[in-house]
Amino acid sequence: MKKQLFIIGLLVMMSLFLFENLSWAAPASQNIGLIDVEKLFNAHPNTQKIIDLEKQFVEEKQKRQQELNEKGKGKTREEVRELEDQMNKEWAPIGEDLLKQRQELINKRYNDVIAAIKAVAESMKLTLVIRTQVRVPVSQNEAVDMPVVLYGGTDITNEVIEKIKTMK
Repeated sequence: MKKQLFIIGLLVMMSLFLFENLSWAAPASQNIGLIDVEKLFNAHPNTQKIIDLEKQFVEEKQKRQQELNEKGKGKTREEVRELEDQMNKEWAPIGEDLLKQRQELINKRYNDVIAAIKAVAESMKLTLVIRTQVRVPVSQNEAVDMPVVLYGGTDITNEVIEKIKTMK
């Protein structure tokens, strides 16, 4: 925990140092864009598809577990183990296919978001784009969003969302 806070503090200090040093060397017209990455991912059409696939995966596993429980009633441990092995062999390609589809959607979403950020940044002649916040673990079970930028910059999140909506 202390190590994580130290690293975050170090990153913030390095960022401030970098911006301070850039400001004297960079032209006065330098623009910095800010984005809320969470909003961008949530706005992408693949996000709902990813959620639906995850839900389908869980429901299918639960259905198969119930089926195993029903078929296993009154059988010996060995018979249940054999039945479970058989059902797992049947499930494996289905589960792998669902996970593959999910990963493809995640990759497409990521690539689209990056492409949209780049397109908007270039159209607005921004020299730098920074995410507005980062998720920082504060305990083993909890994380909070901490701001990266406390002042300045232009929030381009909505413009990027509009660009994402036009992408195919």
